[in-house]
Amino acid sequence: MREIDKKRKHSSGEPSGIGLFAKKPRTSSELTDLEMRVVAGDSLTFLYIKGKGGEDKLYASGYNKYGQLGVGDERNRNKWTEVPFPKGFKIEKVIAGAEYSFLKGKGKDGEDKLYASGWNRYGQLGLCNTTDRNEWTEVPVPQGFTVEKVMAGLYHSWLKGKGKDGEDKLYACGWNYYGQLGLGNTTNRTEWTEVPVPQGFSVEKVIAGRSYTFLKGKGKNGQDKIFSCGANYGGQLGLGDTKDRTEWTEVPVPQGFSVEKVIAGRSHIFLKGKGEYGEDKVYASGTNRYGQLGLGDITDRNEWTEVPVPQGFSVEKVIAGDDHSILKGKGKDGEDKMYAAGYNTYGQLGLGHRWKTRKWTEVPVPQGFSVEKVIAGGFHSFIKGKGKDGEGKLYASGYNTYGQLGLGDTANRDKWTEVPIADLLKKLQEDVNDGKQEDDVSEASGSSGFSMGLNPRDCMF
Repeated sequence: MREIDKKRKHSSGEPSGIGLFAKKPRTSSELTDLEMRVVAGDSLTFLYIKGKGGEDKLYASGYNKYGQLGVGDERNRNKWTEVPFPKGFKIEKVIAGAEYSFLKGKGKDGEDKLYASGWNRYGQLGLCNTTDRNEWTEVPVPQGFTVEKVMAGLYHSWLKGKGKDGEDKLYACGWNYYGQLGLGNTTNRTEWTEVPVPQGFSVEKVIAGRSYTFLKGKGKNGQDKIFSCGANYGGQLGLGDTKDRTEWTEVPVPQGFSVEKVIAGRSHIFLKGKGEYGEDKVYASGTNRYGQLGLGDITDRNEWTEVPVPQGFSVEKVIAGDDHSILKGKGKDGEDKMYAAGYNTYGQLGLGHRWKTRKWTEVPVPQGFSVEKVIAGGFHSFIKGKGKDGEGKLYASGYNTYGQLGLGDTANRDKWTEVPIADLLKKLQEDVNDGKQEDDVSEASGSSGFSMGLNPRDCMF
């Protein structure tokens, strides 16, 4: 598919620094009264910094050919650039697809609002057309529908929420070539289309892979169930075959296994949960060309295969990128540990080299650094946590040709490199303390205008 699928053919840039960890000056940071969230898309990254004093800021870096950074132009960024919000809008969530993005939040009167920007060839922005946007454009939602969650796959999007009578509802739009919208056909949608779910099934989670979708929830008797649809060429639907599905198909899970989480990569999928005796277990299915399933080989799986984890290691989180996977958890003595497997041509595993690995390989982290979150983009990764003095820190590794690591250059990294966020945090902290908000913290971000509505002929719900 398009440019993003050509990335494996080249590996531009050189790793930074000498030794196991790349060094970068000017990067110590303090999150005194701030909360930072990292959202990684395919080749872009957002930093959402929430101030306790109410001064929220959004920054972006990376690929912007289609305006997916929402800064009013189509110019890539390799430095953190402040992203302007629509007037009166209070951000709650940032959602990144492959080459498009959503903002979910509240309007000036406390009403729910949704905005979108970026590539829209398949109608994935839900604007009832296929016109790209480089500014945040308000997304109309079906009348009487309250949005609770927004999910983005490769080029297909989902809304989960409540209807006017409080009933659960699902809507989808965008690319549907493989039937990933669960509508029983392969017709793309440019407007939000209600998605029927299996009778008696209550949806708890929607998990959007790149060209497939999973639903996790409860059956009519309260039992756990999962359903899938869409592309299945690598066996990623976990159905025991490689046949695509356009309708929701119930996914059989291993006997005695209780599913807690479903984690979707490009075309590989993990189930994390408990075995029949309450023990932690991980299962995988799908494409395994680069060893991303952590099974010690490069053979695809079309049925759930138990994933062996390092001895003495307890898995807390499973994180899936495009073709790479990371485990976060505890060692036998309760110490924090990370393991990785899969595609590593750009250094996205943070191992200090660029060789793929078929088995779980321990990931070294910077000395004195405690990992709180692991975030995987398409071919780049972040670790967020605390330094030895308790200060907030962010490190990155992997593909950086578009500047998505936010390091001020376009060189790939195979070592965890500290991301310079101190100036952003310091400025916002000053704004919180002073009770004021400054403009243009980083480089100029183009036009600050917004499309605050649509021609009624575009969307009619």
